[in-house]
This record gives sequence, C-alpha cells and structure tokens, in this order.
Amino acid sequence: MATVRHCPRCDTDYRPEILTCAECGEALQLREEEAPPPAAAEPPPGDYRSLYFSERIEDLEPLAEELTRRSIPFRIDISGEDPVTLIPHSRFDLLTREEERERAREALAQLPEAAALELSDEAAQRGFDAQRGYARCPACAAELPAAALKCPDCGLALRGSLEPLVCSGCGWEVSSADTACPRCGAVLED
Repeated sequence: MATVRHCPRCDTDYRPEILTCAECGEALQLREEEAPPPAAAEPPPGDYRSLYFSERIEDLEPLAEELTRRSIPFRIDISGEDPVTLIPHSRFDLLTREEERERAREALAQLPEAAALELSDEAAQRGFDAQRGYARCPACAAELPAAALKCPDCGLALRGSLEPLVCSGCGWEVSSADTACPRCGAVLED
C-alpha cells in the first residue's frame, strides 16, 4: 500500500509530503492506494524458437499458463506488418529456448488445447518436400509455385546463399522482396 495525499475538490493526487492543493488551496487528505501489481518478469536472454503457433492469441494462453506454472521460460511474439512488403501478418508464436524445448513440449503434450494446435517444427517439416520445395511459405503461409526461390506474397528467400543480395547495376544491398533497386532503380531478377 502506498500513501498519497488527495484533493477532494480537484480529484488530484499528490506526494505524501504536500499538504495543500496547488490548484485550489484545499487541504489534502491522506489516502492509502494499492500498489500496482509487480511487472511480469522478463524471460531470460537466449535464442527463442517457435514451439506452437496460432492465428489467435487466446489459443496460446492455456499453454502459457502451464509453462508459467512449471517455471519454464517462454515468450509470445506476434508477427506484425512486414515493413518491406507491408503485408499484415496475424500469427502468434509461443517461443521457448532450445535448452527448455523438450521439457516444454512434454509439459504441453497432455493439454487438450495444445493438441488442437500445430507444433511449429512439424508444420515446417510437413510443408517441405525435397523434390518440390515448400508448398506454403513458412513465414506467411501463402501458396508457393513449384521450385520457388522466394515467396511471391512476402518476399521470403526460400533457399540460396546467406550472402547479402546486391544490385548488379550499382552494388547496393537489396532485399529479396525488392523488385527494383531502391538506389538506382534497376530491375532485379530472381
């Protein structure tokens, strides 16, 4: 409980050492206020990877409660609008660190809510065919043409070098989503 002084006329709160209202001059009354609840602890640092995902955050809440109950660190992230392609994404991911991944998977396997959701790893494996490539984009779930090198919707590079892409005209670093160089305007090819 925190102590504050309150002006009944102006309905304004002041620090406990102030005795009169600065607005109207009224004598302030002592009032006890409940302290705000403590902020949720930040998850420990590390590389977090998606374990479950859903288009609705409500689907992940029972899973988050179970992980909290078992003291398994996690995060829930939303994929927002892509600043390059401006495509809105509406996917929520429940992420865990690699070192807690198996423990989290075992803890959540018994929940009926988890059974209704897909494991991120299984969805990715099911969506990839060694002969054809990805059937759906792993980032935005758009349907992909056979042997696509990048997603036509969000621009995700589906295979290739980790080297940065550069414009052949001016050498400027470009994104896989770019169709033209933002510096010189040269048309970029796949």
